[in-house]
Amino acid sequence: MLRHAGLKFINLNWKRIPKATQKALISSWWKHVAIHLLSLNILNTTTNAALFRLFCLLFLGTPLCLSAQIFDQINDDQIRSVKLTVAGGDLSMPTVDVRAANGVVNLQFDHLGDELKDYAFTLVHCNRDWMPSELDPLEYIDGFTEDRITSIQPSFNTLTQYTHYNLRLPSANMRWTKSGNYLLQVTDKDDDNRVVLVRRFMVIEPLWRIGADFSRTARVENHNTSHEIDFFIVPQNARISNAQNDVSAVVLQNGRWDNAIGPIKPFIEKSESISFDYQDVVVFPAGKEFRFFDIRSFDFRGEHVKIINEKNDRYEVTLRTDKSRFDRPVEFRPDANGRFVISNTNANQGLLQCDYANVLFSIEQNMPLEDADVYVFGELSDWQLKPEFKMEYNYEARMYICEPFLKQGYYNYQYVVLDHRTNALDPDGFEGNWYETGNLYTILVYYHPFGSRYDRLMGAITLNSFRP
Repeated sequence: MLRHAGLKFINLNWKRIPKATQKALISSWWKHVAIHLLSLNILNTTTNAALFRLFCLLFLGTPLCLSAQIFDQINDDQIRSVKLTVAGGDLSMPTVDVRAANGVVNLQFDHLGDELKDYAFTLVHCNRDWMPSELDPLEYIDGFTEDRITSIQPSFNTLTQYTHYNLRLPSANMRWTKSGNYLLQVTDKDDDNRVVLVRRFMVIEPLWRIGADFSRTARVENHNTSHEIDFFIVPQNARISNAQNDVSAVVLQNGRWDNAIGPIKPFIEKSESISFDYQDVVVFPAGKEFRFFDIRSFDFRGEHVKIINEKNDRYEVTLRTDKSRFDRPVEFRPDANGRFVISNTNANQGLLQCDYANVLFSIEQNMPLEDADVYVFGELSDWQLKPEFKMEYNYEARMYICEPFLKQGYYNYQYVVLDHRTNALDPDGFEGNWYETGNLYTILVYYHPFGSRYDRLMGAITLNSFRP
């Protein structure tokens, strides 16, 4: 037992800590101290969240950053095909109005096998950096602070058995009352309330107007490969005494948080607006249009599918072999900006009859890359470098291959290269960058006036870089 400032620390099973947080703590014996801190539910309380950030800074030598520590997580290998969207928009970002009607946010996922799980969920209000705000749950939740997932359906007539779970928020039992960033946490009641799933969504007070456009970068060498966004905000019906301290913005590319830019402070304050017109600050590699494949049916081959085999207990799908696009111009074909849609095109079959398959990806490469790994990447991998999507080099075939387990649907993807020397993604890799690429860019504007205890999300706008 440890005691500090009148607080009592108790033991906690290490497996209950989200994997991303484990990685940040496992490097030293401070792990044991951190477990005691985490046992206080510090990720859900105010004072302890601040203490934990200080602990990480003093003893681990680094702050607990948002993208590396609290991101979309799946902590159970049997949970698959997770989608959190605005209801009715399979390709939408989960961004909703604070006054939204019931059922606007839709979480769907599968648990493989025939076991019926008892899942509960709760909401955690966060600031712009995805660290928990100072608000108590009763201050941002109207209703129960925890509820059960009750919409549960088994798969029907599939080789791979699974149970499908569906959750709509807000509901009669739980709704948010404050704007800002939210974590939707799903716990397994049969496994000591272990957190098995985390998804992010944003709740907006649409009170401020945002204007934005694209401009060429100041650096000539990036003119044909990058997108720069300049924007301004009009804080309607608000008196802002210190915009540099109170106002900030975050910019996302295709809904990704792994390469988000921000928080960005205002560049200049004008009489009625606040400008973020920086040079070479809000700049993203443009990339190329995403690759795609269609496995909405296992009865016939969809686009980019080479072979479909039906085994006793599963399907096996082989995609056509890809080639590097690094030195090729962009293809002007509409894509889903890296996302996927679960769908079934077989006659008289619904979503509960969507099956799973091992899907073989391959890309030509004469020799393995030196000091680098190759991954299949996109929403299908949670925009993360997951082991299941890490490719292995096949010397005989002279290509990289991997075989993840995916559900029937339409998928976007790309190949990314992790450079071991920099521990960062190669900005060119197998895809390259082209200014004409169409990407979706979302600007989120936060407001934290002096004396406030949380970051309000005052507006959001999404714009497309594609120019026909």
